[in-house]
Amino acid sequence: MSSNFLLFSLALLIITLSPIPKSASASLEEANALLKWKASLQIPNNSLISSWLPMNSTTPAPCTSWLGVVCHADGSIHRLNLTSSGLNGTLHEFPFSLLHNLTHFELSVNTFFGPIPPEIQLLSKLVYLDFSANRFSGVIPPEIGKLAGLETLHLFENNLTGSIPQEIGQLTFLYELALYDNSLQGELPPSLGNLKNLTHLYLDNNELSSQIPPEFGQLVNLVEVYISQNSLHGPIPPSIGKLSKLTVLYLFQNNLNGSIPQEIGNLVSLEGLSLFANNLSGSIPSSLGNLKSLNLLHLYQNQLSGPIPTELGNLKSLTNLAVSENNLSGPIPSSLGELSNLQYLSIRENRLSGNIPQGFGSMDLLELEMDTNQLSGNLPNDLCHGGKLTFLSLSDNQLTGPIPRSLRNCPSLFRAFFDHNQFTGDIANSFGVYPSLDYLDLSHNKFHGQISENWSKCKNLTALGIGSNNISGIIPPELVNSTQLHRLDLSSNHIVGEIPKEIGKMTSMLYLSLAENQLSGIVPLELGSLRELIALDLSSNRLIGAIPRNIGHWEHMYYLNLSNNMLSEKIPSEIGKLSQLTHLDLSHNLLTEEIPSQLQDLQNLLHLNLSHNNLSGSIAGAFRDFHSGIDINLSYNELTGPVPPYAIFVNASIEVFQGNPGLCGNVTGLKPCPSQSLMKKNPPFHHKLILVVVLPLFGALLLGLFMCGLIAYRRQKQISPQEPLDEEDIKENNTETRDKAISHLPQ
Repeated sequence: MSSNFLLFSLALLIITLSPIPKSASASLEEANALLKWKASLQIPNNSLISSWLPMNSTTPAPCTSWLGVVCHADGSIHRLNLTSSGLNGTLHEFPFSLLHNLTHFELSVNTFFGPIPPEIQLLSKLVYLDFSANRFSGVIPPEIGKLAGLETLHLFENNLTGSIPQEIGQLTFLYELALYDNSLQGELPPSLGNLKNLTHLYLDNNELSSQIPPEFGQLVNLVEVYISQNSLHGPIPPSIGKLSKLTVLYLFQNNLNGSIPQEIGNLVSLEGLSLFANNLSGSIPSSLGNLKSLNLLHLYQNQLSGPIPTELGNLKSLTNLAVSENNLSGPIPSSLGELSNLQYLSIRENRLSGNIPQGFGSMDLLELEMDTNQLSGNLPNDLCHGGKLTFLSLSDNQLTGPIPRSLRNCPSLFRAFFDHNQFTGDIANSFGVYPSLDYLDLSHNKFHGQISENWSKCKNLTALGIGSNNISGIIPPELVNSTQLHRLDLSSNHIVGEIPKEIGKMTSMLYLSLAENQLSGIVPLELGSLRELIALDLSSNRLIGAIPRNIGHWEHMYYLNLSNNMLSEKIPSEIGKLSQLTHLDLSHNLLTEEIPSQLQDLQNLLHLNLSHNNLSGSIAGAFRDFHSGIDINLSYNELTGPVPPYAIFVNASIEVFQGNPGLCGNVTGLKPCPSQSLMKKNPPFHHKLILVVVLPLFGALLLGLFMCGLIAYRRQKQISPQEPLDEEDIKENNTETRDKAISHLPQ
């Protein structure tokens, strides 16, 4: 009995003297430290961190009640995930020194700012660190290289500056490094070559400015590389061909030069290769034909030369091919027509020649850009095969022949550019109805016939260009019912008749050109209803009558050309309401009377041509407030009077005023004005001298004449008959005079 009691007492003593478990105290210490950090932040009501309540003996542990916190079995915090919690603040109060067991630290998509503290190195067990999409600034602390177990580092979309620290090369377990969308500068550190486990590297949209180090070839596990939108220079190292697992290589928008290395053809897993907007030169390597998995190839905006290699026809998975804006030459290889999966093809702005391969007609293309080359011959017969083509650009070539029937029946077409070629055919029969069509340019070709009413059935058409063809007939009334049109160019054709009054319905019109046709009649008043117009060209027609006074409605217009017609009467004063006008040409008409003074309200004017009219009167009232540098022509009118010394006429040549016999002034080739002749004989300084001398003399002369007259008058009065004074009177007068004189002497 006594021994049992002794054992019980000993056990009770041991229990009493035993310390509190370290895990419990550690958890409490971590929680209190996090609460202190929380107090330094700005927190919205619905944030995860709102669940972090102060700890005491009755409240549950943070591991069970705090959202965003995950603990080990021993109670210590090992995951902290506060992504998208609306937090605003810094890491100044964060307890780096206490969270020894933290492995995952995620603060992405908040508004944290300030530097990343060097104390980050104290989180020595971190494997996942994500501070992305915040406003962290300053440099990446070199101490981050001490996080030896780190596997993922996300610092993208911040305001970080400085260089990428060499110490990142110590993170040998790292498999994902994302630093994109910052302002990082300097070199790509060669130490990155130590990251043998790295699979994903995202450094795009920074200000990195070094060469790509050859050590990149050591990153044999890389799967995706994005270093685009920087200022990298120098060649692409051939060692990059060792990255056999690479699926994405994006180096676009840098300053890389030299040739594309043949070794890129070894990247047989590559699916996306984008090198556009660099200074790469030389030929496209034929080894690219080995990249059978490639679906995107962008080499545009470089200085590549030579032919397009036929081996590109081996890229059966290719959906997007762009080699535009280079110096490529030779024919388009027919092998490209075998790319059955190709949807986007851009070979524009090169020096390619020859015919477009007929195989292009069997491709299910969505977009085809071939403009600005030297292509010739007819278009492939089935260019809209499958009815999927939405964008077609063929402009600025030497293409001939009719438009193929497949394009007449291509309901998917959204935008098409045929301009500046030699296409032929009746325009009314060459094109159909396109329900999706937005923009069509047929200008500068050899189409003939009359304008079809089908264009009015293209209900989404906003721009139609048929200028510089051989189109005849009238402007069909149906066309002007296309009220959605913003741009209409029918210039340089053989269109006759009047401008239809119904044109006033086209209230969305911004640009309208009917120039160089044979249109007659008046400028319809209904044009004034087109209040959104910014450019109107009716020049070189046979229009008569007055310029409508309601042109004042065109408040947005910057270009107005009514030249080479037979317009008469005066220039309406409402012209002054076109305050945005930069170009005004009313030349070669029959306009009369004075130039309206309201013209000087056009303070944005850069070009003004009123020549070859019958304008009369003085030019003093219309040009007073214009600035210098305006290209102006007033020649061949009936203007009179002096050329005023306004800024607009400074350094003006005779070509501005010639053909106006009544004009005079200080312009070489113009006769001097009468007042100017006088000024030449008596220079301004002499004028001033004469005035200074003559005026005082003239005043003195007048004063002298006045005094002489006064003296003569007094003398005459004294000589006139009067009674003689006796001797006493004379003596009295002399005494009186003397007394007055004495009284005026100083005392």
